[in-house]
Parts: sequence; structure tokens; C-alpha cells
Amino acid sequence: MKTPDPRSDWMRGMRPESLRSVFDHLPGVMFFAKDLAGRFTMANLAFAQRCGVADEASLLGKSDEDIFPPELAAAFKKKDLQICQTGQPMPRIIELFPNADGEHVWYETTKVPLFDEAGRACGVCGTVRSYEGTKALLEPFLQVEAAAEFIKDNLTAALNIAKLAKLTGMSVRQFERKFHKAYQVSPRGYLVRMRVAAATDLLRTTDLRPSEIAHQTGFYDASDFSRQFRRAMKVSPTEFRHNLKA
Repeated sequence: MKTPDPRSDWMRGMRPESLRSVFDHLPGVMFFAKDLAGRFTMANLAFAQRCGVADEASLLGKSDEDIFPPELAAAFKKKDLQICQTGQPMPRIIELFPNADGEHVWYETTKVPLFDEAGRACGVCGTVRSYEGTKALLEPFLQVEAAAEFIKDNLTAALNIAKLAKLTGMSVRQFERKFHKAYQVSPRGYLVRMRVAAATDLLRTTDLRPSEIAHQTGFYDASDFSRQFRRAMKVSPTEFRHNLKA
């Protein structure tokens, strides 16, 4: 006998606008949902206004064909049908979408299928963001990506700021400034974060002793590991593992 999903009653009792309100507070993000017939069933204010209407209520029940030029509407509908037929999401689609002036420019869209209680596709929902805006948000991370990846791949190695700066083609001073801008933490602080994250996985998936985990993740010793872990996670490694089993 299938165990009832405790989320079902919770979802049935939730008002749709509660979910939509999250997207009303995300700057630069447009949100929408459609049924199988392609009619809009939900949207945040930014998406509704981009469609040329005053609010969500004015958009509900309309389809892409009612709003967009035929070539855009056909492209949107084709992807929606594919998502519903396969049950698979389409992340980070780069496609044309009207900007605030009505011009067709490149936007980044992510669409996922919606399912009913029987597990059947019943529509799609998604987000739309300016492609240029997305690139601008990612740019600080891309500038120091090589260094961040090197840190993650070499957790037990001593931190060499000069080497990391060289990987990004920057001076040490410029690298440290840009790294902090991207991650809101110094390279050394980022290394500790990654070590703690790796240790968390080992605590969750293995029976290794804290001293062994400390060695494998680059901490100086078990005491250093415990101190840094508690600072980040607010509990000791032993308490963290115990809470997982409770």
C-alpha cells in the first residue's frame, strides 16, 4: 500500500498567491504557470506587465497566441508540449522575449513540468530573466572561477594566493578583491567553507572518525576540524552526526 504523501494536504491547503508572492520579491525575475491547454494560470506582476496587462488577473486564461507574435507563440508552445510529453525540465533556454520596450531580445528561460496527484503532467511553470542581466550577475564568479575550482579540487593543499591569482590572470591584490566581491568571503574563508562542506558529506555518508575526516578534508587536526566545523554549523561534528541518526 502506498504511503500517503504528507505534503498533499499541505499543498491543497496552500493559497496559490502564497507561492507566487516569492517571485514578486525576486528582482529581475518573471514567473508564470500554464495549464495543458497553454492558458496562463499564475504569474507574478513583472511577467503580467511584460505581457502588456496591468496585473495577474488580466492575464489569467489567456494563451501565448493572445499575447505574443505568432512566431514567438509557436516557439513557446512547442517547448511547453515537449516538456509535458517527456516530463523533463528545460533549464536555461536562451530565447527571444519582448523587453520593456516591446523589442525582441535574448532572455534566459527555465521551464519545468507540473504534475497532478496521479503523476500526470498538467502544465508547465517557469522563470524568465534577462540574458544580459544574468551574464552580469555571473561575471564576478566567472572572473575567479578557475581559482574557486582549484580550491575545491585541492582541499588538503596549503593555500597559495599568488598561485590562485596567476590562474585568473590577475595581480594578488586584484584577485583578492574580486574573489571577495563574488563570494563575500576571502579565499581562505572559502577554503574553510569547502572543507566543512566536504566533511559534512563524510559525516553523513561514512563512519569515519572525526580525526580521519579532518585528515581527508585538509584540517590541521581533529581539534582544528571541530572548532571550524562548530563555527560554521553551530554544532560539533559528533553532534551533527548524532542529529542525522536521531
